[in-house]
Amino acid sequence: MRRISFYLVLTILLFFAACSGSQKPEVSEDDRADVLTQLNQRIKADSNNVLLLNERAQYYLEKQQIDKALFDLNKALDIDSRNAEIFLTLAEVYFAMGRLDNCNAALLKASEIDPKNPKPFVKLAELNLMMDNLNVALAYTDKSLAVSNYNPEAFYVRGMIFLTRNDTASAMKNLMLALDQKENFYEPMMQIGIIFSNQRNELAEQYLQKLIVTFPETMQARYQLALYLQDNNRVEDALLHYDTLLKSTPSNKFVLFNIGYVHLVYLENYAKSIEYFDEALVTDPDYIDALYNKGRALEELGKYVTARDLYQQVLQRSTNYQLAIEGLNRLDRRR
Repeated sequence: MRRISFYLVLTILLFFAACSGSQKPEVSEDDRADVLTQLNQRIKADSNNVLLLNERAQYYLEKQQIDKALFDLNKALDIDSRNAEIFLTLAEVYFAMGRLDNCNAALLKASEIDPKNPKPFVKLAELNLMMDNLNVALAYTDKSLAVSNYNPEAFYVRGMIFLTRNDTASAMKNLMLALDQKENFYEPMMQIGIIFSNQRNELAEQYLQKLIVTFPETMQARYQLALYLQDNNRVEDALLHYDTLLKSTPSNKFVLFNIGYVHLVYLENYAKSIEYFDEALVTDPDYIDALYNKGRALEELGKYVTARDLYQQVLQRSTNYQLAIEGLNRLDRRR
């Protein structure tokens, strides 16, 4: 049996604006449309303003209208081919398209045009971190920090590099530096909460609670807090957070699974656990963890034939699923 930890563990949260996991204020569709209307009017009055074209390209990128974003950026580059900000937006567009070589080239061009700007180096570090070029990524954070030591994004990326290297101490040092420089910086605060949670350090609750208060719409922090509480045998508190999550996302298979897991392992309410595993399986019929744990609950209820069938279904989907193999072995010993 196992509970599911999802969202963030060593997840790389890129700062590319159109693809970032960063917490941003919600903007209504009406407000977005109004922004575009205003941009169109301003560009009509000043068609050679590259900053306005770049801003509209960012709008189109956020709306995933890639062709329109590229059109504006190419027009801006025809007017001014030495503007680093245009190349930074172009890098975002290429990243969204999955054209990582072009993204890298655009970032290098931005850094060449404006070597005193730390942003291209941070983004190059992120890109290389994502591609597992850790030494190159670290070198780019060094370059970014050489330009500006007040650079919370660079410290965050350094933290993620060290975390990928399993150097938790160095990761924590850099994540803390990022948070010292930029209070309420979501990503490093989240990662610190995860690290403390995995260490079962009581400071995890402090960081995760602060995230929930500061970013009330976040699911990651509340889920991680529920996991922390669950792992520390505070299951009733954990269930309260899971229930809150279900109100926002009633079909979230991970939340449904973990509630089922709490009822199975901690509360030994096997019938109730099956209800939640079934709900998770409605969302994803191939969710083998839910399928296995439903089988385990049935085994605990003495329904061995049905449990055996579920274990066999798990192994049909994943031949090396060790817990299902052990389950079948247990049932064989009962014969």
